[in-house]
Amino acid sequence: MNYKEYIVKVYEDGDTEWYNKEGQLHRLNGPAEERSGSDGLKAYYINGKLHNLEGPAVIFSNGEVDYYIEDEPYNKKDWEKEVQKIKAPCTGTIIEKNGIKYKLVPAD
Repeated sequence: MNYKEYIVKVYEDGDTEWYNKEGQLHRLNGPAEERSGSDGLKAYYINGKLHNLEGPAVIFSNGEVDYYIEDEPYNKKDWEKEVQKIKAPCTGTIIEKNGIKYKLVPAD
């Protein structure tokens, strides 16, 4: 059976942190840092770096968000472009077959 091993710290105030075996904040399918109370922050980390390709990497209780890919901050528009490059790296590539040019787009 395959599984991921985490170290989870739950503090008296309800704050929760998830770590990988190397001691870095890390969680694949959810925020690695969750603060309770008025702060309410949720932060997504992969191997100690702020990172989320599915949405904001930091979500504040007041609704503000920050976008990161591998610890690099992005505004939403640039983050969307970068995610598109990562998830569909061939998008926009032009190929030619039998003298006809085709532009690749993602198949959904």
